[in-house]
Amino acid sequence: MRAPTPVLALLCLVGSCYHAPRVTIKPGTPVVPSPTREPSVRVRLATAGTAFISSSRGLMLVAGSSQQSVPSNQSIQASLDGSQVVAMSGSATLRSADTVAVTPREGGLVRVGDRSYRGRLILFRSAQGDLAVVNVLGLEDYLLGVVPCEIGPINSRTLEAAKAQAVAARSFTISRLGRRKGLGHDLFDSYLRDQEYRGIEREIALSRDAVSATRGQAIEFRDEVCEALYHGNCGGVTANGSRPYLRSVADTPGHRRNAKAYCSDRPNSSWQVSVLRESLDAVVGRAAGRRCRVRRAGLETDGQSGRVRYVDFTTDLGSVRLSGSDFRLAMGLRSTAFTVSIRDRTVCLSGRGWGHGSGMCQDGAVAMAEAGASYREILEHYYAGVILKQRY
Repeated sequence: MRAPTPVLALLCLVGSCYHAPRVTIKPGTPVVPSPTREPSVRVRLATAGTAFISSSRGLMLVAGSSQQSVPSNQSIQASLDGSQVVAMSGSATLRSADTVAVTPREGGLVRVGDRSYRGRLILFRSAQGDLAVVNVLGLEDYLLGVVPCEIGPINSRTLEAAKAQAVAARSFTISRLGRRKGLGHDLFDSYLRDQEYRGIEREIALSRDAVSATRGQAIEFRDEVCEALYHGNCGGVTANGSRPYLRSVADTPGHRRNAKAYCSDRPNSSWQVSVLRESLDAVVGRAAGRRCRVRRAGLETDGQSGRVRYVDFTTDLGSVRLSGSDFRLAMGLRSTAFTVSIRDRTVCLSGRGWGHGSGMCQDGAVAMAEAGASYREILEHYYAGVILKQRY
């Protein structure tokens, strides 16, 4: 999933090669109704030990039968004291061995550190023993803070890409609800684990329009909401994922292999990195558990997407095998679609794309929108055999 800074995603999926039958979502086709209610979402926010929380309209803190009112713009300091959650505001302190609910008054926003959020918060001691600050809000409000972070800058010409992003992010979110019941939240606020979510400051009018225009819509495959993965740039061909609707496709008009890829003119479509040979030796040595010198590198790739499954190194002490995803992370590469060339003291790493490669290519979606494609056509291009449904 995309983030606004060039931090590498950790998610790398390699899976089924099953080819699902394609179902074209034609423009003007009615969205199939599937009446349910809008779900609420619990998002764990990234905080470090102590959280400072406030609201311009004041807060109400509730812990069991105890309540505490906090005036407008007055900050509370939330932390842990042993197994208890402690919320301090001025001279008042609220303690709880369970949870503390924090609700802004009169429909206001709640501020955590330097970010403001819709909805409310719950505070508790996590299973890992640190303070969990969880934002609880409706799914549509959550998407308002996700779509602009994930799809990046948009304009009137790329609005359809933002709509496709809204449907993909909504589908992904629904597929994740309830998976982490034991942790007390549904998602993390980072694309490294789920989706990038930065609250209200990142919201813009066009992304709000995209969320509103697709309200309640999700893509389904065989009556299940899709785990609609997406990534920054596929480098011309998407990767096979673990679901039948995440099969590898050429990112070209009609999926033709000899045509120009939609994402090919974007900066991350191709890249090259050069490192000292000693850096490669160090990475392989750590995997082998002893120092060694690399002589050759052989690649085992996915025949459809060209992504590296395994790298087989021949060293002065024998053979060492690394998965493509492990090698990518160790070397800080943008994707697993790469080649390795060893030249004297230099190693040249050339590659394509940015991210895990499964599902929707965000750069490609933007280019498709610029070429006049609708959000339905974008979704149908990247997710095989899906049906667009109105969930609520």
